[in-house]
Amino acid sequence: MINQKKILRELFIKKKNFTETEVIHRSDRICNHLAQTLLFQEAVCIALYCSIENEVNTYALMNEYRLKKNIILPVVSQQNMSFYPFTGKENLTKGAFGIMEPISRDIVPPESIDLFIVPGVAFDFDYNRLGRGKGYYDRFLSDIDKPVIGLCFDYQLIASIPHEAHDKKMTLIIAENTIVSPRHQ
Repeated sequence: MINQKKILRELFIKKKNFTETEVIHRSDRICNHLAQTLLFQEAVCIALYCSIENEVNTYALMNEYRLKKNIILPVVSQQNMSFYPFTGKENLTKGAFGIMEPISRDIVPPESIDLFIVPGVAFDFDYNRLGRGKGYYDRFLSDIDKPVIGLCFDYQLIASIPHEAHDKKMTLIIAENTIVSPRHQ
């Protein structure tokens, strides 16, 4: 199973389909779908992520909602992930794995987070997510009983992903033209 995940991960990470302009346009479409969900609208504290290559770009969404909601971002340290407030793009610095993260070190306790928005290398129609292989989200979310929404481009939504018992299932998956949710099946 680990080898299957590794092969699939490498295939999707190497695949770069879009120009920067196309990524922004497609990401805006996905983020607009997200903003229309009841889960997003009702959430006060939302855990987002700073996108890297091949991920849905969330910067416009963060900027649009940072004064309307408590937007928080992950910071990775050793084998752990914690969340800290997003106070503007100017208050981000390059952290682990080259991912932008907040300078603030006012940790946000997991119980105060209403909604998690996560990236992935690929997702499937059974709510499975294939991450980058480090397990940060799976470890952090393992004891969390809050909604988790995966964002992806259409090409990252596939029929099946190898998964293990410890892999965290998504509540909802939003792509450009598809929403995978119990209501949309």
